[in-house]
Amino acid sequence: MGHERVGVLPRSRRWRAVVKEITEAATSEAGTQRVASATLWNVRRRFAGMEHDAGVQAAFGYIVGLATAHLTGDATKLIPRVDLDANPSALALGGDLARWVSAHAESQEYAALATRAAADAISEWTRQNSPKMELFPTHSLTADLWRRTAEGGAFSEVSRLFFAKLTERYLKYFLEREASAELTLRERELFTARLERHVDALSRHSFETTRIAQSFAAGWFNKHARSSRPSDESLISFLAHAFGKLRAELERERLG
Repeated sequence: MGHERVGVLPRSRRWRAVVKEITEAATSEAGTQRVASATLWNVRRRFAGMEHDAGVQAAFGYIVGLATAHLTGDATKLIPRVDLDANPSALALGGDLARWVSAHAESQEYAALATRAAADAISEWTRQNSPKMELFPTHSLTADLWRRTAEGGAFSEVSRLFFAKLTERYLKYFLEREASAELTLRERELFTARLERHVDALSRHSFETTRIAQSFAAGWFNKHARSSRPSDESLISFLAHAFGKLRAELERERLG
């Protein structure tokens, strides 16, 4: 697939350190380790075979559609022709994305989370790259903005945002679930308050975890999508590779 080979990736903070900070004074060291390990195991289990879900495929396909909107060619089953001529805002693109994924949804859970992750990635990319950091463009810039993703480096950044947001949502969900089973009612209240205060740490950890996916997204795009619209089969192959790498990374940290 032409991706960069990456070994063990450095992490500013290990997952157990993040969990310990959130659960501090609410559980024991052993309890913290159980919560941290169970959370990673559950996210890894959710990611197994996720590339086969049509809703997930369509959500990522929409991002590919944005990056290839300037190219000729018909829409495929999973990759839409996105019309940028009307200069849609990030919110308008999010609505279009939701309709696209809804038409392909199999698992409502996967479809909903993948839609939110893709919408978050679109909003974040728009915020980071728009003049004056505008989410509501007042002049024609949307086509030019997304044209920047029509090369491997920029596309890999948007891809990483998608995988990071998806990972973050699952980590938060299972962290809350596992902590609830471990803690008393009073401790759960303390945990919930600390979780809200440390959401940035959770987000940062998710972003660092998904660097493994970014490392080969550029190579895939340059080979399969830079000069022509990619096939659905190529997109599914990319997702299988990405989720496989993420599962391996989650397991490495769970056992580390």
